[in-house]
Amino acid sequence: MDKIIPENTKLSKAFWIYFWLNGVGDEWIDYNLPIPTLQKHINQGYFIGWAIDGYFATPKGIEFLNDIIARFLISFKELNIKRLPFKPQTKDLDSKTAHIYAKVYKLKEFSKQLKSLPVKKRLNPSRADMFEDFTFWAIKLYAEDMIRDYGQISYGIFETWALTQFEYKERSTIRAKCRSIYNWYEERNWELSKKHKSLKQHLEETMASRKEHIIRLNKNKGEQNKRAVINVITGLFADDYKKKSGAWHFGKIATQVGLSSKTVAKIIKEYEHKE
Repeated sequence: MDKIIPENTKLSKAFWIYFWLNGVGDEWIDYNLPIPTLQKHINQGYFIGWAIDGYFATPKGIEFLNDIIARFLISFKELNIKRLPFKPQTKDLDSKTAHIYAKVYKLKEFSKQLKSLPVKKRLNPSRADMFEDFTFWAIKLYAEDMIRDYGQISYGIFETWALTQFEYKERSTIRAKCRSIYNWYEERNWELSKKHKSLKQHLEETMASRKEHIIRLNKNKGEQNKRAVINVITGLFADDYKKKSGAWHFGKIATQVGLSSKTVAKIIKEYEHKE
């Protein structure tokens, strides 16, 4: 690695993400991370840090920074990773065990290599489109009910019902499904296929899918809550959420993430227990 002088202006003005890891020193290579700006071996483990070019005082900047820091903590959890909330000192740069690479990185260069946070990590891609199937079948069944009752579909009523029923979904997606279903039956002169499944069977399958989806939504919501709390307690301003005694200020964290103090306390206790 290239050696640099401590007075390097570009490095001294950069923001740093700096950690201690209890490892042999090459674990970062497994994640195909950029070459560290500084890597220093000590008696136990090593210090590792990257100089970052960017401004993180905005809400979005802080959120992105905390997200990346949390990803580091999760990715290297087995190495008892600890974040060092300060820049390397001159003695660190001059140390015989320090390897310096004079480069400043963009924070986005770390987002694809590191492990995703739990809510993303635990999503099963093979079932990611399950709710789309439920949406389609729910609209299709309503269309068939209209044909049975009125002999054809009144598109205005049909689309309004679907948009109201799935108001939290993308409106253009719902409209596309409505138009596809409407055209299908219009081309067949409003005749229902004799080969399609019974209404009862469709309803049973639809309700089963809906129940599974609700369970998954609740689970994902819980993971999102965990992620929000962990971002706060491992982020740049974590110390702002502690009392003078050093204990976490559950109420303050709860206000920040929009959860109850009881929920925040539970998430933190579970997280620290796993640590």
